[in-house]
Amino acid sequence: MKKYLSFLTLLGLLIVYTGCTPAINQYHVSVDAMTYTHADIVPTTYTIKALGKNTDENSLPFQRQKQHLVEVLNAKGYTPSSHPNLAEQIIYFDYGIEKAQEERRVYHEPDVHFGVSWGYPYGYYRPYYHPFWYNAGYTSYRTYERHYILYNRYVVISAKDQTEKELWRVEVSSVGESDNLNRIIPLLIEASAPYIGTNTQEPIQLSIAEKNEEKE
Repeated sequence: MKKYLSFLTLLGLLIVYTGCTPAINQYHVSVDAMTYTHADIVPTTYTIKALGKNTDENSLPFQRQKQHLVEVLNAKGYTPSSHPNLAEQIIYFDYGIEKAQEERRVYHEPDVHFGVSWGYPYGYYRPYYHPFWYNAGYTSYRTYERHYILYNRYVVISAKDQTEKELWRVEVSSVGESDNLNRIIPLLIEASAPYIGTNTQEPIQLSIAEKNEEKE
């Protein structure tokens, strides 16, 4: 019975590691927020502009990420201005990715093997059953090498008034292997929400999770 349960445990682990169950991606995020000294930061009307001079505000990628920021600002009580010149706050928005580190790592793993057998009847007058068995173990190690490229994914949100005085600023970044900005930038924008219009004094380290339908 114990062997049978051990086999089921091993089978369960194989299912998990072959991607048949939902996977949860964890992202380590750094948030740095600051405000203008003695400024009374409250939600007002706003308009969003690109922070980078070379960014095309009308491009579809920028519009897609901008919409995530609009949802965050509106949820915090900010109101889109009917005209950019009438906005009380101009929200400058930038996002991007840059290579942070490249490295090679060497791994050593045991070469695992296992076997399985099911019981079967034998004997005529008095039937017996061949017992269930399985064995697992390793006899050697294998060595392999992986090449890693780590990227710094970032979001910068800066609010200014009509006189170009900066009122508040939030910078969010995360270093990892994925370069899929369509999945990561919305998470960084969401992570900035609690810190908009606040002062963190120093960068805050967070861990945020994203649940996927299946493992990539």
